[in-house]
Amino acid sequence: MKVEYDYLFVTHLPAFYKVNLYNEIAKHCKVFVIFVAKTSLIRTPDFTNAECTFDHCFLNEEHFEKRSLVSSLLKLFLKIRKIKYQKVVVGGWDLLEFWFFAFASKRNKNSLALESSIYESNLQGLRVWLKKLFMSRMSLVFPSGEPHQALLRSIKYDGKVQTTKGVGIFNYTGKVVQTRSYQGKYLYVGRLAPEKNLMILLEAFRQLPELSLTLVGQGPLREMLLQHAPKNVHILGHIPNALLAKTYQQHDVFILPSYKEPWGLVVEEALFYGMPVIASERVGCAKDLIIHHQVGKLFSPTSVSSLLEAITWVGQHYTQLSEKALRVDFQERDQFQVQQYLAVLP
Repeated sequence: MKVEYDYLFVTHLPAFYKVNLYNEIAKHCKVFVIFVAKTSLIRTPDFTNAECTFDHCFLNEEHFEKRSLVSSLLKLFLKIRKIKYQKVVVGGWDLLEFWFFAFASKRNKNSLALESSIYESNLQGLRVWLKKLFMSRMSLVFPSGEPHQALLRSIKYDGKVQTTKGVGIFNYTGKVVQTRSYQGKYLYVGRLAPEKNLMILLEAFRQLPELSLTLVGQGPLREMLLQHAPKNVHILGHIPNALLAKTYQQHDVFILPSYKEPWGLVVEEALFYGMPVIASERVGCAKDLIIHHQVGKLFSPTSVSSLLEAITWVGQHYTQLSEKALRVDFQERDQFQVQQYLAVLP
């Protein structure tokens, strides 16, 4: 006999913020999650070690990048023969595992958690045709925010839309509520990778010797950044998620300069600790979080002068920006995100 579930989620990895979201949804309905892989070569162990309180399985025990597609698809086929579900939510359109569900499952059960935004999506030629083909098999979409809705409009999706205003639930740890004073200490947390546009930060802070910048993370650009960093830029490497709260609270302003950033969970983390945020215009959550709550400034990711202007402006308005950041109600945001999924169940 097949086991029945309300929601079947199919996603890349057991990322902690996804697991936190599924744990909350599972308090209200029956959830099964299929993770394509258990770990990734480009992710630290604490990214994927959250405790799951829902039924789940891993198609691949090895790293995501090392999986056999044939084996993965076969395991997926065998797994779904054993379960029944009201709705399936696939975590994107970038994997063959997701395409399998798009055509193997009935359209009225199919839905997509859309984290791709219009900023980084290719809307030319074959790629846009493939996106439209995939979306023709989705009766429901959960876009993260406004730029993600814009992507749906650009490909003329006409199905049901439930905007979630997030991509998951981050870990709330170690917050000390306090009035912040501006000390000129800036922070970046994330991968040290080309799409993060980190060289623009080095160029800007070379012109601002009175300020300091700390880069937290690991990635392929680490050695190059170490070679080119001015004296007021410090590169710390990876800090475990459980210890990041102290780092956030030791700095004043968060900067995310990415060329491509479908959402930007680190922006939510920074705001939780009362940090104003300076972000690239191409960060997916920028309009929904930074502009909506008036907690920072956006800049052009290709313009050092635009970044310098944003840094100056945030320094001048620091106190009111920090106060607004501390007033963002993350409990309400999390509840809204969960309710968006529950609202469409039969």
